[in-house]
Amino acid sequence: MVDYPTLTHPLAWIGDKEYVEIGKGCIICAETLITTNIKIEDFVILNLGCTVGHDTIIKKYSAFMPSVNISGEVSIGEGVYVGTGAKIINQLEIGDYTIVGAGAVVAKTLPAKCTAVGVPAKVIKVH
Repeated sequence: MVDYPTLTHPLAWIGDKEYVEIGKGCIICAETLITTNIKIEDFVILNLGCTVGHDTIIKKYSAFMPSVNISGEVSIGEGVYVGTGAKIINQLEIGDYTIVGAGAVVAKTLPAKCTAVGVPAKVIKVH
């Protein structure tokens, strides 16, 4: 059996660990802020300076580049990629295997298997 440790930088801030669940094989980089009532599934990367707001679920294999901000009550699907500096507004869903471009502001729920860019983010491609 293979063990996949979760690596958390000492300068990452995680709220009350009783209310934060982080799966195996995750990477939590420096200056990342994880608030409360968060579920992060296996093999997720939160790069430098990301923020994760309350009551958020991030499914496995998702990747967040530096300075991504996720507001509260967001549900992020499996295999999602979010580019540098993107913002995800509260109470939204992002479907499985969706790509959010760098600097985008996601203000509406995004379907699975699409690429969205811009301010506000708009779907430009369905894969």
